[in-house]
Parts: sequence; C-alpha cells; structure tokens
Amino acid sequence: MDASTQWLSTVTEIIGNVGFPIFIALFLLQRMETKLDDVVKALHELGQAIKSAM
Repeated sequence: MDASTQWLSTVTEIIGNVGFPIFIALFLLQRMETKLDDVVKALHELGQAIKSAM
C-alpha cells in the first residue's frame, strides 16, 4: 500500500467515524437556533407589554 492510498484510507475512516456526529451536532444547532429566535421574540414582546402596562 503506497502513501497516497494509505492517506485516502485514513481520511475515509475519519470521515466515517466523525462525519455522522458532526452532522447531528449541526442539525441540533440549527433546531436550537430557531427555538432561540422564538424565545428572543417572546422576550421582546414581553418587554413591550410591560412598558405599555406602566
């Protein structure tokens, strides 16, 4: 096995082992981002409601 074939095999193995967890992490971060946007919007509306009540 020459160096380039061994390097390609190693890279393929790393992507196989690490690729799926990275995909899951990015997917969960995307979902969390949308939920955090909703929380920020709700807090902004709450602040406006408190200001108008005073």
